[in-house]
Amino acid sequence: MRRLLILIALVAGTLFPAAGAFGSLGTTTTPDPSGIGIRLVDAPVATRDDPRARVYIIDHVKPGTAIERRIEVSNNTGQQTDVAVYPAAAKIQGGSFVGLEGDTPNELSTWTAVSTPRLKLADGAKQMVDVTIDVPSDAAPGEQYAVLWAQTRSGGSGAVTQVSRVGIRVYLSVGPGGEPASAFTIESLTAKRDDKSTPVVAATVRNTGGRALDVRGELTLSEGPGGLSAGPFPVTLGTTLKRGATGPVTVTLDKQLPAGPWKAHLEVTSGLLTETADASLTFPASGTGQTVAVSDGTSPWWWVGAGVLAIVLLAVAAWFLAQRRRRRDAATAG
Repeated sequence: MRRLLILIALVAGTLFPAAGAFGSLGTTTTPDPSGIGIRLVDAPVATRDDPRARVYIIDHVKPGTAIERRIEVSNNTGQQTDVAVYPAAAKIQGGSFVGLEGDTPNELSTWTAVSTPRLKLADGAKQMVDVTIDVPSDAAPGEQYAVLWAQTRSGGSGAVTQVSRVGIRVYLSVGPGGEPASAFTIESLTAKRDDKSTPVVAATVRNTGGRALDVRGELTLSEGPGGLSAGPFPVTLGTTLKRGATGPVTVTLDKQLPAGPWKAHLEVTSGLLTETADASLTFPASGTGQTVAVSDGTSPWWWVGAGVLAIVLLAVAAWFLAQRRRRRDAATAG
């Protein structure tokens, strides 16, 4: 009986894999060759494979914990420049990560300190700055957001002062235990045209996990008119979803693309987490077309077959138990 149950468990584990698919899509940043630059130099060992953690400060800590990072500030303005480095509040609003200007505070920014708040950089120079985030022991659990600004000021004509800022996002989760899991689902795809008649695919993505998401990815089209294929087309960057939020993720396509129908395959990634969706789409002549609920690329017949096989295995187990009980009863009667 024990062997039979082990066999059933092994087969079930093969048929029903763990939920969620993980993959990696690298993140690249292009520094401004003609201004002030800022970049994260190091990241925790535990998140070294996460492309988001190589660009932003992302961590989960317990109250009463201090973390340290290093950032590099560079000057490519063509002249010596004074640079102010400081933390400020940030928020996620309308699907975008928004760093508040000036030194607008929130709890996270007040926990954050930089080793060198004022820099005087020669043209072409770079300087490291240490960043310390000291979380108080009575900090409330949850995720908070801030930004580390590198800022310059220059006098313009008359009394006008020009202010330029570049920044690094900070996502800090506070709470006991391990880091909250990240998760999201792709709920639907919509084919539409923008005000310039360019075809656009809008995906509805729901953040079902415990951390904010920065999404990227690509869309490919196949089985189009005459057997055409197109893509991959990149997801429009800049979409950030806070916990529990639902928002659109858009892909702008080629204006010459035929209306369809097309088989659309969308892959959306945040950090190490990747989800896919498939749908049949046709672009309208104008405006917004039909919204299509998507599948996750798994054939429903696969699940039907898996269910039938699981039922057969359970029936075999029940028959085996019945036969064993019958033999035991017969032996007792004898």
